[in-house]
Formats: sequence, C-alpha cells, structure tokens
Amino acid sequence: MKRITLLLFVLIPIICMAQMNDLQDTTIYAGNRKLEIKEKEGKIKVKIYEQLINSGDTIENEQIFEGVYRNGQSTERRISIPIPFTKNKKASYQSSSFRNFNHHRPHIAGISLGYSQFGNRFLSGQANGPDLVMSKSWEWEITPFKTIFPLTRDNSLSLNSGLGIGYTSFRLDGNYGFRKVGTNTAILPPDEGQFYSQSRLRYNNFRIPLVLEWQKFANHRGPIFFSIGCEGEIRWKIASKVKYGDKHEKTLNNNLNVNPIGMNLLAQAGYNHYGFYFRYSTFSLFQKNKGPELYPFSIGVCRYWGNF
Repeated sequence: MKRITLLLFVLIPIICMAQMNDLQDTTIYAGNRKLEIKEKEGKIKVKIYEQLINSGDTIENEQIFEGVYRNGQSTERRISIPIPFTKNKKASYQSSSFRNFNHHRPHIAGISLGYSQFGNRFLSGQANGPDLVMSKSWEWEITPFKTIFPLTRDNSLSLNSGLGIGYTSFRLDGNYGFRKVGTNTAILPPDEGQFYSQSRLRYNNFRIPLVLEWQKFANHRGPIFFSIGCEGEIRWKIASKVKYGDKHEKTLNNNLNVNPIGMNLLAQAGYNHYGFYFRYSTFSLFQKNKGPELYPFSIGVCRYWGNF
C-alpha cells in the first residue's frame, strides 16, 4: 500500500503534464510494477499492474489500481489480489452461520402430557389388574433442566440428560380401589353398603432421563429427531384416593408398598419443537409379593424449549 501511494505521488506531475501538453500513451516500469497512462477524449486513465511469477518463467500482470482523471476530478479504484490458501471471510461467516443454525438441539427440556395405563412385563398382554378410565388416567411433566454431550462433529448425534418433575394418576373403572390389607396391597371393592364414585392411584415423581438422540436438518428446517434411552424415576406422595357418592375425596391409604424408585424405557420422536413419547416401566409399580404386578406405561405429546 505504501508503494502504491508513492507511485500516485510520482504520477501527479506526469498527469499534469499530460493535461497541459497533450501527452500520448505512456508506460512506466517501477520495480515489479507497470504503470500505463492513456489519454482519450479528454480523459486520462491510469492503471497500475503488479507482475506475478507463476510457474517457471511465466509472468502475468495483475491489475491493482485504476484511476480516471478529467477536468481536475478523479475516480479511483483499488483492486485486491487474491492470495492462495487464505480464508474467505464471507464464506467463513456463511459457514459459521450454517453451523449455528445446525447446532444440536437436545429434546429434553420442555413440558409433556400423556395417557397412563397398566401393562404386563414387556407389554405382552393385559395386566392382571383393574380396568382404567383412559381419558382420566394421565400424567404431566415439566423438565426445566437439561445437559448435552455431543458425540459427532456434525452435531447429528448426542447423549442428553436432564431433570424433570411430574404427576401421574390412574383412574380405576368400576367400584374398586387400591387398599392395604395387613402388609399387602390389593385391588378391592368398598365395604358392604358403600360405593366408590371415583377411585384413583396417584403419585408425584422426579425423573432423570439419559437418551441417545439423532437428529437431521432438511433445507435449514427442523430438525427431525429420534431418541431412545432409559430414565430413573423417584416416586413420592403416593396415595389411593376415592369418593363416596358426591362426597369430598378421601384418602384410603398412603403407604401402599409402591416401589419408591423405578427405571423406565423412554423413546421420543418428532419435528422441531414438538414430539411424541413412549414411556414404559421395567420394574413393577408395587414391591414383589406385596401388591399386584403392574407395569405403568404412557404415551403422550411434548413441547420442547431451549436452544431453538
């Protein structure tokens, strides 16, 4: 840049002489630079070239400056020479923006709502338990915390975890309730002359999922995602609740031999902010030989947030 500035200072008197004396086309060599001065129709055009040696003895002239002078006014244009093996800033920015758009978006934190049911081990058939009112057997969960462990450089695969809090309620169909008799829990009708207008088993829970998630963006949209893994569950405030006729709800029992800790299988799939989930408990809800063998499972929808 300093050399170009010096050359421009040298050109000033030459240009002035050209305007005064009608100087014809001139070529000047200064080091590895070539200056061309041409006059046409009252305009003086100045071009500066830099000689570049490619391979062997091949020499090319690369234009680095152009100026046009007319009636005391000038127009100048500097031309940058592309240098091999240097990073293109614009391309780098675009690439960075693309990567930011396609960063992994873990589908853990959010809110979910689904239907709850009882099943046998491995969901091989109907549970040997009560029928449930499906429309009133449900669960909800809020997961405010999440963490992510990327596994691939293209951000398509990661190991995700989090912490959620939720509520589960099983509404029994018929005149039955979960009752504790001695040291065991059983599904029994009310005492003679009584009738349950409502009966349910409910508990709160903390859940800690650990899932392997794959996701894919399509045309800068999405992502489409699938995840599968396990989920630890801590159950608390377990109770069997009933209503007699139109009376207020009453607690039959609190200590029902429910396993306070469970382990679930969790699968999720969806697009962008929304998805479906399937959850299945690998352990029976009740302790062995202290209650019916029931394996809770649920199906529902999710709305995710964070990193979108």
